[in-house]
Amino acid sequence: MGVAFTSPRLKKVRYYPVFLDINDKPCLVIGGGSVAQRKVSGLLGAGALVTVMSPRATKGILKLASEGRITLQKREFTPESLKGFVLCFAATDSIEVNEAVWREAIKLGVPVNVVDDPAHCSFIVPSVVDRGDLTIAISTSGRCPALSRSIREKLEEILGTEYETLVEILGAIRRKLLKTGLSRDKKESIIRDLVKSPLPALIRDKDTSGINGILRDALGKGYALSSLGVRIKTK
Repeated sequence: MGVAFTSPRLKKVRYYPVFLDINDKPCLVIGGGSVAQRKVSGLLGAGALVTVMSPRATKGILKLASEGRITLQKREFTPESLKGFVLCFAATDSIEVNEAVWREAIKLGVPVNVVDDPAHCSFIVPSVVDRGDLTIAISTSGRCPALSRSIREKLEEILGTEYETLVEILGAIRRKLLKTGLSRDKKESIIRDLVKSPLPALIRDKDTSGINGILRDALGKGYALSSLGVRIKTK
């Protein structure tokens, strides 16, 4: 990315962790290289309406554009380009372009991330453990991304894909419990007990009988996997 451009930010920033809903919202990625492609992939995963702005683009970005999954504008960035977007990434090799993006984003109040330059980001992207609706974000506030990645890799070993199904089961149970006359304390107690139960190991082993047994003991009839609409993947 080259030497970072100058910035009026002088003090160290402590970021406020937050998860954004960008589903069906317009987001802009400026740059068409491999880094930009990774940002596009993450935005698409969150359901964003993605526009990429760059005279040149990777084969992956071109393919996404040809499939109609993103909008590709083969042109250079200009200040008016940011209007109408709710989020922006600057992922170019040009210090001048990145600076122009950052300054215009700050002016318009559009959250901006200049890749690999935390001093010029109004938000940063954490290292993420993705298990469906279970998302764990790790950040060192931009000071050591390698440490974030290392911690993420360790968590991915501990928290397998069975946790994606666990969240699905617990979510279905919680929705069903909310319709009952049980007290809040009782409902929370049931969920806490299930969280501490052997469910993850049983899900990993695809032991539907064992899972249904735990659910029956904790909740009685009507809470089997089939009643909850949850299917354990066998492959």
